[in-house]
Amino acid sequence: MAWHRVASSEEAGGVRRWLPVAAGGQEIAVTRLGEDWFAVQDRCTHAGCAFSEEASIENGRIVCNCHGSEFDLRTGEVLRGPAEYPVRTFAVRLGDGGLEVEV
Repeated sequence: MAWHRVASSEEAGGVRRWLPVAAGGQEIAVTRLGEDWFAVQDRCTHAGCAFSEEASIENGRIVCNCHGSEFDLRTGEVLRGPAEYPVRTFAVRLGDGGLEVEV
């Protein structure tokens, strides 16, 4: 696994809800809650809807607005179906060089 720079510090500072990025052959959605950064695969495991286009974040949960599946933002665990499988999560950090995701 390696760290991949996916956004500058300026781009990261402008994130409102989701920042869709690509790293290591993966489509990833990055978000910030307070001072903490999170990164998950950018596809719901139920029907493949892109979180960066179709999901909201509510109380630390990803809510996919396609069919209502909910996932824990920190672990990717399914909290409410119809999804049966968790989403992949990635380590993310903000450093002097910008936003990085480990893939």
